[in-house]
Amino acid sequence: MKLLKKDGTRLQVNKFAMMKQKNAIDSEILLITQEECAEVSQAISKVFRFGMEDEHPVTKINNREHLEEEIGDLMCMIDLLIDNGVISESAVMTAKNEKLNKLMTWSNIFQG
Repeated sequence: MKLLKKDGTRLQVNKFAMMKQKNAIDSEILLITQEECAEVSQAISKVFRFGMEDEHPVTKINNREHLEEEIGDLMCMIDLLIDNGVISESAVMTAKNEKLNKLMTWSNIFQG
């Protein structure tokens, strides 16, 4: 692979080194995404245990705000997974729509 320097001369780049760097970045994104999933799970658990409006005694942040923050963090990581080509946005959207259809059929969420 050849890249150009600012002065226009060619720079030889080791393909293996570039692939190794991309794999390291992808791995870090996946690892942080995993951590964020766990944090969302923990925040939901606190909502079930203590309610949405219960406040942390020190931070004074209620469980709703904490859940919103953790979901925002997770959404950021999902965007990074897509932006870095780790996962396909169209495949994610297809899976999302399939899940919605299943929920409409099998859950009570949309009963009204």
